[in-house]
Amino acid sequence: MKNKESLKLFSIIKKLIILLMRYGFGFNTNLIETNVLNLRVVVRIVVKVVGDALKNTLDERRQMILSTLQEADKKERKLQQQLEEAKKALETARLSAQEIRTEFDQAVKQENYRIEQKLIEDLKRLKESSCQTIKLERQQIIESVTQQVADLALKNAENRLNTVLKNDPVSSKQKELNKIHIQETFNKLKRKLIFNYF
Repeated sequence: MKNKESLKLFSIIKKLIILLMRYGFGFNTNLIETNVLNLRVVVRIVVKVVGDALKNTLDERRQMILSTLQEADKKERKLQQQLEEAKKALETARLSAQEIRTEFDQAVKQENYRIEQKLIEDLKRLKESSCQTIKLERQQIIESVTQQVADLALKNAENRLNTVLKNDPVSSKQKELNKIHIQETFNKLKRKLIFNYF
C-alpha cells in the first residue's frame, strides 16, 4: 500500500515538473524580467498579507460600528421607555393634581356652606333671643303699669270709701270694722288681679 501511494506521489510530482518546464519555469538571467516577476510575486504576497490584515481591520471596524449602532439602538429604546414612563408619571401627576384641585374646591364649597348655615342659625337664634327679650321687657312693663294702675285704682277706691264712711254717722266701732273689712277686700282684690294677670 505504501508503494502504491509513493508511486502516485511520484507521478504527481513528475507531471508537475513537466508542466512547469513547459511554461518556462527555470532560471532566468534577464534581470528586468526577473524583477517584474519578483515584483509580481511580492505584490501578490503583499496584497494577500496586507489584504488579509486590511480585511481583518475592516471587519473589526465593521463589528465595532455594528456594536456601537446596536448599543445606540439599545440606549434609544431605553430612553424611549424612560420617556414613556416619564409621560405616564406626568399624566398621573396631572390627574392627581386635578383630583386634588377638585377635592379642594369641594372642601371649600362645603366649608362655605357650613359657615353660611351656622351664620343663618346664629342670626335666627339672635333674632329669637331678641324677640324673647323684647316680649319679656314688654310683659314686665305691662305688668308694672298694670300693677301701678291697679294700685292707684284701689287706692282711689279705698280713699273714696274712707271719705264716704268718715262722713257717714256710724259708730266708731262700726267704722273700725268697716275699715278692716275694706282693707281685707282690697288686699284680696290685689292678689286676685296679680294672679289673674300671671
